[in-house]
Amino acid sequence: MTEKSINWEQDGIDSGWFFAKDIGSVRSNASYRPGGWWFLAKWLPDTEEHDIGPFKTKAAAMAEAERLAALQ
Repeated sequence: MTEKSINWEQDGIDSGWFFAKDIGSVRSNASYRPGGWWFLAKWLPDTEEHDIGPFKTKAAAMAEAERLAALQ
C-alpha cells in the first residue's frame, strides 16, 4: 500500500469523516468520539474495541492507517 498513492475521500455529509477503499475510515472527535482522531480499520469489525487512536491530528491518524494497512 505504501508504494501507491492512497486516496482519502471526505464524506459528503460529515466533514470530519474520511475514508479510503481497502483501508477504512478516520473520524474526528467532533464526528465520532472525544479524544482526537480515530482510525477504524476495514478488516476489523466496526466496534469500539477495534478503534485505533486517539491521534492528535488527522495526518497522524491517516499515516498510521496506511502503515497498518500495508502490514495486512
